[in-house]
Amino acid sequence: MTKFPGHDGEIYASARALRISPDALLDFSGDTSAFALPLTRDLVHSTPYPFAHYPDSTSRCLAQALAAHEGVEADQVLAGNGATELIRMAIQSLAPRRVLLLGPLFSEYAAVCSIFALPFEIIAAREGNYFNLSAREMEKIRLSDADLLIFCTPNNPTGVTYDNIVVLLNHIRTPRILADLSYREFLFGTDDYYANSYRVYRNSVQDGVKIFTLHSFSKFFCCPGIRLGYILGEAKSLERMASLQAPWSVSPFAQNMGERFLENIDAYRQCLPALQSATLNLARELRRLDLFDPERVSEGPGFLCCALQAPLTPAAAADFLLKRHILIRNCDNITGMPKGYIRVRAGTDEETGRLLEGLKILRSALL
Repeated sequence: MTKFPGHDGEIYASARALRISPDALLDFSGDTSAFALPLTRDLVHSTPYPFAHYPDSTSRCLAQALAAHEGVEADQVLAGNGATELIRMAIQSLAPRRVLLLGPLFSEYAAVCSIFALPFEIIAAREGNYFNLSAREMEKIRLSDADLLIFCTPNNPTGVTYDNIVVLLNHIRTPRILADLSYREFLFGTDDYYANSYRVYRNSVQDGVKIFTLHSFSKFFCCPGIRLGYILGEAKSLERMASLQAPWSVSPFAQNMGERFLENIDAYRQCLPALQSATLNLARELRRLDLFDPERVSEGPGFLCCALQAPLTPAAAADFLLKRHILIRNCDNITGMPKGYIRVRAGTDEETGRLLEGLKILRSALL
């Protein structure tokens, strides 16, 4: 069975293994919006690449644009070379004694804790509660002796947006919180969009608790190759994080594109109805297939988290589809995630047709 690194979107490694062009692969393993791709392609093609000078090491213009977008001061914004760089900088700078991870959770957090030899504990929401936090998990969080707590909402890979976020924040006694809001923009137009923001969180935590929120451009703006993200928090803490950042980490092109994305955010938001419709349609089709447990196919912000029917495993399903030049996300290696799930992004009608055709062939092969 072909082995690839643990992240999604390993399209180049997959293409090399199959000896094909990356363009020949249909990537459902990611979590970006297919409906934003045409907009991003047009913006990228119309933006010159500024190669003649070193980047602005402070990303000042982008920070000011982000501050206006988020309703904070510019010194409360730190831009980075994607969320993964910011995760490492944040954890290294905060130097926690013990970390509490609310699972399921992007596995980079546990990986970075291991890199820095930081003990961590996982409190995982149960699939029987649709991966929302129950009173039992809330009490465990309240009693934890960790000094850094990390969670993600909307969640990756389950797609759940915690419906008790204010209660959660009121339960947290850890002195620092890092909230991953990489998928927040997909919630635009809903009450959850306004309930999940740095400013709301800052006013909801207990006295003395510092809150940081992490944001990614990759997902909503469909630009993972540009490598751009940012973190919000108090100015002094972000200044310490920035001291750990490699010089010129954020390219001038990424900085310019970040500003252009924000200038065109209304056009991106107009893509959301099509994305939401595609997500619901794909969920309906997957529930009809014998491959999945229809009670455990959940819609996320542009992707689906799906439990396979035994004895089919995510690794076997991923390998079968890869041979047909389709990538899906095996969730078995995600922190706090029960075994047996895959994640697939919503796509255009043509893309979805190819995915469903591959899944139907897989179902026939198992009969």
